Amino acid sequence: MPERQKRVTLKDVADYCGLSRSLVAFIISNSGYRNSTPENRRKVAEAVKALNYRPNTAARELRARKSSTIGVAMPMSGTGIYGNMALELQREIKKRGFTSLFSFWGGDDSEELHAQTLQTFFERNISGVISWDASPRFREEKIPAVVYGYRNEFYDYVVLDEEQMIIRALEHLKRFGHRRIGILSVGERNRFFREHVGRCGLESKPEWIFELTFWSRRPLDAFGKFYRECGGVIPDALICHSDTEAIAALSSAAKLGIRVPDDLSVIALDSSFMTAFLCPALDSFDLDFSEITEQLVKLLLARIDEPAAPLRSVKILPQLVHRESVIDCPR
Repeated sequence: MPERQKRVTLKDVADYCGLSRSLVAFIISNSGYRNSTPENRRKVAEAVKALNYRPNTAARELRARKSSTIGVAMPMSGTGIYGNMALELQREIKKRGFTSLFSFWGGDDSEELHAQTLQTFFERNISGVISWDASPRFREEKIPAVVYGYRNEFYDYVVLDEEQMIIRALEHLKRFGHRRIGILSVGERNRFFREHVGRCGLESKPEWIFELTFWSRRPLDAFGKFYRECGGVIPDALICHSDTEAIAALSSAAKLGIRVPDDLSVIALDSSFMTAFLCPALDSFDLDFSEITEQLVKLLLARIDEPAAPLRSVKILPQLVHRESVIDCPR
């Protein structure tokens, strides 16, 4: 077995530069400019590169009793949205000089497994958490937290402007001559749909407002159940909670002999870039993952700096992109 390479230390860098260890530490940490002339900074940069020096973050945090790690607690279901969100969060957190610690849960996990997911953060020294779950444990453990997707009275949060998304989806369908509209979604979105479908001069039926089983890792035949519950009498157009439900609806509709968009127009609410590559390409609200993650990290860092500040919230309205899944209604 090859001998394990010795870790390069701060002293090694200092010896290489011919500078004191404390001065090198100041320069590397950017914590001060004590005698740190441009020439000294150049020497340290060259030494770090030549020796492939990597700071011992864990040891530094232990000495300072301060963490540079941000936790992310989020679901991981059968949609590309969460993968894209996780990648952008990692990039944004790194850009701000922090490392990230991710912990995921599945939609059909038990309460015990879900609790274990969050427990990961309570066992470590972290600066704060970005979470899809507004757990009271973060307050109990005095961990700064920002929540995505849920309005709440305890934490800062970032949400999509779901009411405006529903209104814009209805108006978009109305412009193409659709009058009878259905929805496959959950909670507030279905409630906003009920409130605004009539106000937009459109119509629906109770059986066309389908409440999804949420957070499942396995695709469910929601459209097939929707079709059976409405006795095969379908609306002109369907609004789907996300690209996952919309893609499943396209597949299920085809098996039932229903053509999209000829027989049924479809809009997806939460969507990633993949909707542009379907056949037909989906009309959808394309999420700007960089904007969402930037707002989440900004809110958390502000909360870390000002723990007693009033609660803050950010509402984001994604852009509705017209592609091929909504056409003029011939009916």
